[in-house]
Order: sequence, then structure tokens, then C-alpha cells
Amino acid sequence: MEINERNSIRAASGLPLLDVDAENKRLVAVREQAEFEREWLRRRPEFAHQWMGNRDGWMANMGRWNRARRQVRDQMRKD
Repeated sequence: MEINERNSIRAASGLPLLDVDAENKRLVAVREQAEFEREWLRRRPEFAHQWMGNRDGWMANMGRWNRARRQVRDQMRKD
């Protein structure tokens, strides 16, 4: 549904209208996050050995998991 359509529904309901620029930015961010999550699910197996099957503890493994996600995100931004 387009922002203008949503605004007409909101106007008919007596709700405040959405700021078109802000809503466009929000939608772009949501799409980018969804794209990243799909890419992360696809690529996660190539990194999983870094945090699975070791005895390093939750905190160390979470750090590796976060580093891997950041690496994938950085690679997506470069492409």
C-alpha cells in the first residue's frame, strides 16, 4: 500500500498523516534490514564453525557471531 493511500485512510479515520519523507526513509531501512537478514541466513553456515562446537562460552561465541554479521553487512554495503 502506498503512503498516499495510507494517508487517505488515516485522514478518513481522523488520525494524523504520515510524513512522506520520513515514511520513505523508514521503508527503505526496513527493506535493507530484510535484505540483510536474508543474506545472513544464506551465509551463516560459512561462519558457524567460529561459534559452534567449542567450549569458549556464550559471551565469546556471541562476539564471534556479531563479528560475522558485521562482516556480512559490510560486504553488502561495498557491493
